[in-house]
Amino acid sequence: MKKYILLLFTLLSLSSLSAQNTFQLWNFNAKDGMEESIAKLATEQFENANFKSGGIQIERIEHGNNPWSHRIILFGEVGKIGRVEGDLKEFEWDLFRAKLDRFILEWGTSEAGRFLSIEGGTWIDFPYVQIYNLELDNSSAFKSAHDKFVKQTSKTRGNRPIAFGTYDIGGGNNSHWVAIGAKDFSDLISQKVINEGYKKEWAEWRKNNGGAVSSSNYSLRVLGAFTNQ
Repeated sequence: MKKYILLLFTLLSLSSLSAQNTFQLWNFNAKDGMEESIAKLATEQFENANFKSGGIQIERIEHGNNPWSHRIILFGEVGKIGRVEGDLKEFEWDLFRAKLDRFILEWGTSEAGRFLSIEGGTWIDFPYVQIYNLELDNSSAFKSAHDKFVKQTSKTRGNRPIAFGTYDIGGGNNSHWVAIGAKDFSDLISQKVINEGYKKEWAEWRKNNGGAVSSSNYSLRVLGAFTNQ
């Protein structure tokens, strides 16, 4: 299992695709009471890390129909993902994995994909995130409808981040996803109430989104975010 995880961390490193932002994530169930220890270990490992681009986050699943308790997500440009050469010695990575496994009950599914669009601020500033998994008949039509709706609602959304992307590896029947950031649970629900007022815009989105179906959704909380910024 450890070799499998290490292989995934180096996946998608083709320089010909370097203009595309990408992510890789691993779901797992943490042992009871080990969340604080996981966050502390991640801080020790990544706080001073030098990434080629992007970074890494440790996240806790909060509500919804995701069966796992936590996940790790690595993100950045394809061909420039992960830590720079020489920033991490081989024995340090092996030691980190051994320590992490002490706190994990079971490793789960993993996915990888791309960011097709993103607006707003950072997930660090808005660490409570809702994920919508999507089955799309026409991804181009959905992106056009999505991007237009995001622009139409920008004044009330403020700097809260919203992203749209693909599952290229894993994801089950889901081909795409949308992620919406908020300050906390109350902020997320408040934004949903505000968005209900965009009746005309929602009707236009439904008409033009190409036949989107949201098969599942869940919320998560960012426990630790580590980037070069």
